[in-house]
Amino acid sequence: MAKRIEELEVEVDELALSLVGWQVEGVRARLVTDSFDGAHFQEVVVSGTARFLREDWSDRFSGGEDDDYPPTLLLGLSPVDRPELVSYEHALLERIKKVAKRPVRFSKTSRSWECSKRVKPETIRLQVTSFDLSETDLGLVWPESKVRPLPVELIDETAREGVRLKPTACDAAIVGKKHEGALQVRLGGFAEFGSATELLADLVAVEPWRSEGADSEGDVEAEAPFEAPVPGITVEVLDGTDFLLDQREVSLYGRVPVGEGATLPSRQPRWVAQCSFDLDDLAGDPTRVVVRVLDAEDL
Repeated sequence: MAKRIEELEVEVDELALSLVGWQVEGVRARLVTDSFDGAHFQEVVVSGTARFLREDWSDRFSGGEDDDYPPTLLLGLSPVDRPELVSYEHALLERIKKVAKRPVRFSKTSRSWECSKRVKPETIRLQVTSFDLSETDLGLVWPESKVRPLPVELIDETAREGVRLKPTACDAAIVGKKHEGALQVRLGGFAEFGSATELLADLVAVEPWRSEGADSEGDVEAEAPFEAPVPGITVEVLDGTDFLLDQREVSLYGRVPVGEGATLPSRQPRWVAQCSFDLDDLAGDPTRVVVRVLDAEDL
């Protein structure tokens, strides 16, 4: 068996990281290839150092206390020519009190993949990034050569007006062989929010003990500071007969804060959600996916 180790270029999304308080240094990656009898087994190994700068995290859409987790530092893996097939994995998972205290080193290894023709470093896109809100269970995986897209229907069933999820990416695909493959669903976008009055009305709808005078600017300022919840998602997998094979709830655990004087964040939060379903676990062949956007309290 022959082993080949090659350096990989790493793309650091400085803007995305700076918006949520992350600073990374010395991020390096290697492509490791073990070859045997014409087959190649490959994996990507990444290492680096990260620090969370609490003072740079100006617009906060989740937590903020020492025992909370900061926005997730993510590694993204995809082919250079198929960026939509990106899979995200957390680089590290530490509470604010630790990563804000000192730099923390991290190391991650992707899942291994087998191929008859080895993947070359220049065809791999590896990035370090972050989002205000994220939920993913894909892991750091290289997409199989066989990819079959499935249609996705997006349905907004929210009743609240203050915060809306606006997807800019929404796709599903079956990857790999039938008995070893998976259905991967990738979603992402922005959460648009309205005025402080609209946000308070959302909050009053789920917390009726609050002031009912949500239509009054004075009442909104008196109620501030407060936070309005961000909607969540359910992903439904169906076969050709409309049988529900499986479903997954994705709560982004996000909040849009309204500060003293009814001040609002200066930008919209970015979010990403990814989930995977093993084909072997399904009681049928998936033919389509339905994504429902729901109010946070309905998850």
